[in-house]
Amino acid sequence: MGLYPRVFRRYLKVSDVILKFKDTLLHAKTTDYSLEGIGAVMEEIPHIVQGDVVDIIVNEPEIRTTGKIMWFKKGGVGLILGIKNTGQIKGLLKDFRLADIFIGLCRSRKTGILTIENGVSKSVYFKNGDIVFSASKHEGDSLGVMLMREGRITSEQYSSAFSEMKEVRQRLASVLVRLGYLSPKELFHAVRRQVEEIILSLFHLEEGRFSFQEISLPTDEVITLKHSVANLIYQGIKRVDNILRIQSELPSMDTILYFSPDPLDLFQDLHLDDAGKKIISYIDGNTSMKDVVSLAGLDTPVALRTILALLSIQMIETKDSRGSSVETSEDDLEEILGEVEKETVDPELKNIIETMHRRFDTLEYYDVLGVKDYAPLPEIKKAFYALAKKFHPDVHFQLEDDSMKDKLNDIFSYLCEAYATLSNPQKRKQYDLSLTLTPARQISKQNTAKGKYEDGKAALKRGNYSDAEVLFGQAIYFDNSIADYHYFYGLAMMKLKNFKDAKKAIENALKRNPMNAQYLAELGFVYLELGFTKTAQGFFERSLKVSSDNARASEGLKRIRTL
Repeated sequence: MGLYPRVFRRYLKVSDVILKFKDTLLHAKTTDYSLEGIGAVMEEIPHIVQGDVVDIIVNEPEIRTTGKIMWFKKGGVGLILGIKNTGQIKGLLKDFRLADIFIGLCRSRKTGILTIENGVSKSVYFKNGDIVFSASKHEGDSLGVMLMREGRITSEQYSSAFSEMKEVRQRLASVLVRLGYLSPKELFHAVRRQVEEIILSLFHLEEGRFSFQEISLPTDEVITLKHSVANLIYQGIKRVDNILRIQSELPSMDTILYFSPDPLDLFQDLHLDDAGKKIISYIDGNTSMKDVVSLAGLDTPVALRTILALLSIQMIETKDSRGSSVETSEDDLEEILGEVEKETVDPELKNIIETMHRRFDTLEYYDVLGVKDYAPLPEIKKAFYALAKKFHPDVHFQLEDDSMKDKLNDIFSYLCEAYATLSNPQKRKQYDLSLTLTPARQISKQNTAKGKYEDGKAALKRGNYSDAEVLFGQAIYFDNSIADYHYFYGLAMMKLKNFKDAKKAIENALKRNPMNAQYLAELGFVYLELGFTKTAQGFFERSLKVSSDNARASEGLKRIRTL
């Protein structure tokens, strides 16, 4: 679509489009579309430049808006364009999924009112990307009707409160509390349920028109209650009872399901029900949707609704959506399903966010993830998952201070940048190399390596061979130029009967110090253990040429003569 980041889902579709540019009508074809804009291709190559504004007219999907040319390039089929929507966010529900609209408004941090028309008008209020309220002109969605339906108030109480509301011109909610029909706490929970029910009812709609008005909210009239976008989408789709619709929105049953590689999708605020947990437990990047449904042991409609809900919040994806499969281990699954630490659990969260935000961009990638330079990938992944859940901007949507979300976004982006680098072997190697270019850093790493080496020798002497192996390996990680580090790593491997790796380690030592008699002799013993007697003899003899009184080499030759 272009060179700007996407937050609204892109839909692939070829359709006729008319671009009105300087009183000229240009005919093109769409390649894709979203609420952020369209991709298009045209055979003719008009004189346009980046930044030009055009009117966009598409019949299927229905798009009527203005757009800015963000980029263009000549291709074999003509001119390829990326056009950003600069007009109002609007369209038909048959062309844009409601879940995608919600997620896009959330991720783009929009403030305003989303209105959906389908015989009756319903509105969802967003503040900095958080859903804070909803309203409906449908009588059945009113607070009084809902409370009567739930048995919270009687019809007489409702009539009395409604009459007084008109007389004193106050909200029904205020009147209900003043008359003693509801306590303030009961009112709070009732309004929250009303807001949720209005939003959840929208997911039943298959047809309708929507528009988003980006305006400041009328805070003097609206009771703001922040709601988790992921939870609302998940629950809304789980309530859809039209199984034919569910099946039509799902991919083929043979499609492979896997977890989204994007931590922004993976660690949203989501409370999974039992069906969700069962489905999640069988998603591993190798199993088809058909097999996941079978293995979960759920009623097929329940399983399919759950899968569609998880796909809709983008927590899981299909192989076709990114073109590659990402396998998931049991440890990954445990981290994904683990409870997220919230501000209600940690009263110091604001201080933690403030502290991290002050210093995160001055920290190296290892430091920001809280791992050592030599940490293996599983440890790095575990650390990242824990921090991604802790600082995910969508998880802490209930924080009253909206500036906190900006800080969470900054921290989260840096954490993702750190993980993307350290989880890629080539990128990590380049990053480590950049760190070693700092003289102070180089001295620090050399000192650390020496300390690990000395600790390793002590462990070897005590007979703690596994500890010695780890410590010598760490010494090599920090400084692989020292021959003794490789040699002693090989000795530890020999004690652990891992002769193949011992061979590699001592060979690495010899590359750095080829005339060391002790290295030559010990490599002879490794070859002896591997069953290569002649090769072993050759190394023993080479050792004695370097140092005629080398006891280990003499011992090796003596052993060969007794074989």
